[in-house]
Amino acid sequence: MLIKILIICVFVHNLAIASTLSKNALQLIKIGHEISSRDVTLRGQYFLLKSAFDLGDFDAMYEVSKQVRYGSKLMGYVPLERVANEILINLVRKSYDPALYEYALNLLDGSDGFIKNEFLALHLFEESFKVHGNAKSALMAAIICNESLVPGAKRLNYINELITFAILNNVAGAQAYQNQYIRLDYLSDLNPPNWRIWVDTQVLN
Repeated sequence: MLIKILIICVFVHNLAIASTLSKNALQLIKIGHEISSRDVTLRGQYFLLKSAFDLGDFDAMYEVSKQVRYGSKLMGYVPLERVANEILINLVRKSYDPALYEYALNLLDGSDGFIKNEFLALHLFEESFKVHGNAKSALMAAIICNESLVPGAKRLNYINELITFAILNNVAGAQAYQNQYIRLDYLSDLNPPNWRIWVDTQVLN
């Protein structure tokens, strides 16, 4: 039954509204796992699904996708990558910013069931930056362009615009990247084995 409800969430087309219900639901799920209570966790999951399905809350749908992706040992739910990806892509089509950023990172690494596609990743990071003002996306777009991961994307003025926006918004790793890989571009290239790990390990200067 739960799986059917999760799949239905993929096709929700309501206008999203922020919901305190989803925040409370996540808190219940967290507490349920901390105290190993299936009842508390199940109640949290019920409210999260209600917020996603009945209220069309994009934040709740995004959290549902993460719950589905990782599964739950406590509740006996196995990870469902395909369903999680369907929900994520549906949110991307609605230009939901956290999904744009998440999906773009997956495409950059070719992870979580997605085939590597730097061109589409750049497009999504740019949409996230231009439409939503996401400074983390500005940094990633600057990197893709500067490292020439997408042919023809290396435009210095555009790269400087992106990296400056990221620096002004205190994105971890932005200043260091500018100093090492843009100003000294002729000395080295950035090619981490995993972009998500690289992002997660950056710190503010």
